[in-house]
Amino acid sequence: KTAKLNCYTTSPLWGGWFGKRCFLDKEIMMKAIRKGDRGNHVKSLQELLNKQGAILNPDGIFGLKTELAVKKVQRKKGLHVDGIAGRKTFLALGSHVETRAPQPPIGGSAGRQGPGAMGISQSGLRFIFNIEAWRGVSNHLHWPGGASGVTLGPGYDMKARSIESIKNTMIAIGLDSATADKISAAAGLHHQQAKDFAKENHNLVVLTDTQETELLKFIVPAYEKAVRNKILVPLTQQEFDALVSFAYNPGGRLNNVAAFINQSKISDAMTEIKRAITSGGKVMKGLINRRNYEVDLYLNGNYR
Repeated sequence: KTAKLNCYTTSPLWGGWFGKRCFLDKEIMMKAIRKGDRGNHVKSLQELLNKQGAILNPDGIFGLKTELAVKKVQRKKGLHVDGIAGRKTFLALGSHVETRAPQPPIGGSAGRQGPGAMGISQSGLRFIFNIEAWRGVSNHLHWPGGASGVTLGPGYDMKARSIESIKNTMIAIGLDSATADKISAAAGLHHQQAKDFAKENHNLVVLTDTQETELLKFIVPAYEKAVRNKILVPLTQQEFDALVSFAYNPGGRLNNVAAFINQSKISDAMTEIKRAITSGGKVMKGLINRRNYEVDLYLNGNYR
């Protein structure tokens, strides 16, 4: 019987390369995992523990039940009983151990740390850019629909922005003052007014990739700050990046998600993220996809 290969792909990072790492069904990437960790590696551990008689829901979240099951195996196999699944524990469970772990995101850091000192990684910025930017659309003034206002670049929505702030931002990314003045007239517009303005001024500006990137960098700090202020427990870089993306669109549900994460109710937090799929009262396919990507990033570090 041929063993199945499981692969993950490294991100097409800014100035970086595509890459792929694979491991067999019976292999586990060598990384000690413990209570509080989550992702596909935890799910693989839970499945191995179930083969040893444990009764776990293989949800990829290392909670108390998983920790107790690990301790039980360690005790049975004569290992040091600490509830942490490292190399010896995986070998005792019959798994071949792959010795190299996935690389952390570019511009980020490995391990957990307090969110107060964290910022989005380059991988995280690219993750948001790939979701928000759409050549031929986002580089023009456009209206995404729903409750959005006139939008430019990777999600710069002008509905709740002032004329002055819009003008200053446009000049900051390299547009001339006259063009910035015309764009700033979109301040406060929404629904049909926003739709009409975007249509009438579609060719007023055509942003370059560099300008779209600079616009994203100008916007993101406010959402980094929101995550730092609301999350009270240590995060990994992938978790922080996923939450910044979620806060970026839509920020209103971040309070509920943060409350669940602060209580270590990760499954509830992920469910709450997946509920944020409407705009203007309508379910949006694009938001369904985005929420799935964000949950995948949070749990598995998949920057796509």
